Amino acid sequence: MHNQEHKKLNTLTLSGLIIGPILGSGVILLPAMLYNMIGNYSLIIWAMILSLGFIFALVFGKLAILYPGDGGVSLATKEALGKKYQLLTSFYLICAVFFGPVAVLLIAGQFIKPYFPDVSVVTLGFIIYIITYSFLLFRISFIGKLMLIVSSAITIIFLISSINILLQTSSFSLVIPSLEFSQIGYSFLLAFWAIVGWEVIGNYSNEVEETKTLTKAVISSAIIVSLVYILICLAILFGDFEKKGIESFKLIWLIEPIFKSYSNLILSSISLILCIGTLILFVGGVARLISSLKLTTYTSKHLSNNTPIGALNLLSMIYIVTLILVYFEVLSLDNLVAFADGFFIANAIIGLITAVVIFENGFLKYCSILLTLVFFVILLFSNIFILLLIISLFIFTYLKK
Repeated sequence: MHNQEHKKLNTLTLSGLIIGPILGSGVILLPAMLYNMIGNYSLIIWAMILSLGFIFALVFGKLAILYPGDGGVSLATKEALGKKYQLLTSFYLICAVFFGPVAVLLIAGQFIKPYFPDVSVVTLGFIIYIITYSFLLFRISFIGKLMLIVSSAITIIFLISSINILLQTSSFSLVIPSLEFSQIGYSFLLAFWAIVGWEVIGNYSNEVEETKTLTKAVISSAIIVSLVYILICLAILFGDFEKKGIESFKLIWLIEPIFKSYSNLILSSISLILCIGTLILFVGGVARLISSLKLTTYTSKHLSNNTPIGALNLLSMIYIVTLILVYFEVLSLDNLVAFADGFFIANAIIGLITAVVIFENGFLKYCSILLTLVFFVILLFSNIFILLLIISLFIFTYLKK
């Protein structure tokens, strides 16, 4: 028994497992992308999204503590709203994970493409998935330790680089441009990618030594993630960059002053590692969810170290199909991010409604009501097909006996 306990996640390793993946592909893509889209207005979007993300993390952390298990927050939903809504929210999360991880694979593929000019991004994505898959067969405590080391290094690189740029900034003046409402809505939808991930933490609650661990890890991770994003955002807005305003902002400009000629290599490595970390958290979390639903004997199969191998293989088949669709240009990276976000938000909304039902009157209950409304508005900016699919799944569940 003692040996089994030793293999569980502690506050540090759980934080390692959380910080890397939540920063994930978001931190590489979003700050520069939003700045190029909406300029200084991105500061307002970040301030709002990160505040929402912090509350979101607390709400989902609390639900995971109240209802621990591989099923994650869907267990709380089952308790509050009944079995059919547990299946619906699980289904939304599974749908999100049809698209999300493939987007992450493509982002990682694009970053290492310069080093493999003759290999297509889709093929690189497939190779990265094979690497991720082999990691997922390890004990979760080992992955936690590994991600802790990597997340810490990456966090330090981004923090030092951003602070270095801010210290050399000559003036801190800010003009906020006026924007179309639809642009602001779409920016919110994209920025939501930065806080996706908290809803999967609950799927690891069985792997934690004690509930205090989960609370501490969620709070410390949320603080660190917010700090990294805020500093990167400020450095992008206020930094004196030679080519700023002449060409689109590139994240590499942030780290060049310190890392000089190694910057490309460092950024490519960071991107690859963060993307693999994101995949480990999501694919591992959703595989645990699928196996807990006991859909078939095969999808409930586990290895001796508790890896949900049946569900993992099912997900792998789906990714291969999605990658083939991207290869034949049926789907693109933008589609994948927007589709995944739509389902992630739908899943988050059910989790939040669950929280509203379960929590006693108090701060977190009111926050959950507020987040439900905000997320619902962000969801309206989703792709029309995805909205229709989300609504029809909801109606189907609602009418189902």
